Amino acid sequence: MQFPELGNNYLITLTTDEDNDNMTVEVELAEASDDYSALQQLSKSITRALKDEILLTPRVRLVPRGTLPASEGKAVRVIDKRKVYQ
Repeated sequence: MQFPELGNNYLITLTTDEDNDNMTVEVELAEASDDYSALQQLSKSITRALKDEILLTPRVRLVPRGTLPASEGKAVRVIDKRKVYQ
């Protein structure tokens, strides 16, 4: 809601890469844009805001509206693909 350029649909994916946990946040744009510079700045602003809030630097991917899967009922917002070590 802090960024009017974004839509309501997002997806967080947690993965493990070489024993490090990673977070990728995919978020849909409210409207299509060809302004690469503005999109790059928006991505940086989102990354900064998330890092300030959760103390972790996520990867942010801006995707066109309608790209992320919509589900009936409660939407799946987090996919955890991290490796579990025992």
